[in-house]
Amino acid sequence: MVDLFVGVLLFVAIVIGWLLGKTERKKRAPVEPSFGVGKEYFDGLNLLLNEKQDEAVDLLLKTLDVNGDTFETHIVMGSLFRRRGEVDRSIRIHQDLLARSDLNKAQHSAVKLELARDYLKAGVLDRSERLLKEIAEENNLNQVKALEYLLTIYEQEREWLQCIEVAEKLIAKGKSLQVGLAHYHCELAEQGLKLGDYVQVRREVKKAQQADKCCVRATMILAELETETNNHGEAVKVLRKVLDQDPAFVPDTLPLLHDNYEKLGQMSELSKYLFECLEKTPAISIVIELSDLVTQLEGEQSGAFVLSEYLKKRPSVKGLDRLISLQMSRAEGDEKDNLGILQAFTQKLIKDKPIYRCTECGFDGKTLHWKCPTCKTWGAVRPIQGLEGE
Repeated sequence: MVDLFVGVLLFVAIVIGWLLGKTERKKRAPVEPSFGVGKEYFDGLNLLLNEKQDEAVDLLLKTLDVNGDTFETHIVMGSLFRRRGEVDRSIRIHQDLLARSDLNKAQHSAVKLELARDYLKAGVLDRSERLLKEIAEENNLNQVKALEYLLTIYEQEREWLQCIEVAEKLIAKGKSLQVGLAHYHCELAEQGLKLGDYVQVRREVKKAQQADKCCVRATMILAELETETNNHGEAVKVLRKVLDQDPAFVPDTLPLLHDNYEKLGQMSELSKYLFECLEKTPAISIVIELSDLVTQLEGEQSGAFVLSEYLKKRPSVKGLDRLISLQMSRAEGDEKDNLGILQAFTQKLIKDKPIYRCTECGFDGKTLHWKCPTCKTWGAVRPIQGLEGE
């Protein structure tokens, strides 16, 4: 990385020398021989070649006047320092630029944006926010970028109302942020659920669904609300919508669905619904739930049969572990011991394997994150499918 940086600086230095030489030659008569660059420039090159990068950059920047040809060079140098983690130096370069009175409006806006990025990188969010707000109020090419960085800050601070405001502005400018907007409303709905403000919950869920009709999170929040208020029939109705919204998340609805059907005394209806689900999304969690229901109604042998028939078509570690449990309840002696050894192996596999994975960056874990902790994408974490998943 250091070699790359040195190479970039050397290239920039050569360009600077060419620009200075070109400018100087214009000022002098064509017949007058001149290299067109000052002693400071060669001193800077000498420092650079002797791997004294910091001193070289300071000297080269000092000798380089800011004009239409060199303005971008200053911006690039500041960005390079920020990427290297030397935020203080990047801030100093951009503050010096911002203090100049000869910048045009576009240049002034560009410097403010870079300085706001410096502050954001340094964690000085209030200063970054102030600069970004100023840029966002201006009608220029940096307006959208400023709004995007503002959105990043508000997400970090969990200021969901401000997130919604900024997201709506970006959507109006053609950005595709409907999924994120839906999750901002869901965050507010979950706050209302914790506070017992059911009016707020319903309002925010409705707005989330308007932003993204396939928002499973909004549906599950509404189902929690209906369950808490003992509207079990309505909770079931709401949860069954997930099958049409995104079948991959049906397994996540099963615990709440089971509780509500049980309170309604309609377990046979749950069995019918599970068969319907399997036609659209063959997931092992659904089969296990169905097997448990059959076991309750018809006994362990029937429940094991349902599970084993499915496993013949779609092998699953999780399903095999449950089948072993059913078989162990009827086994004795060495057979039971052998099944116990096998189950210890399957349970270790289950324990060590993630359940969810981000489709954007590959992050995985056992907890469903509506916003990926690694790439910060909303709605990209999904249940893992296959032998070691659903």
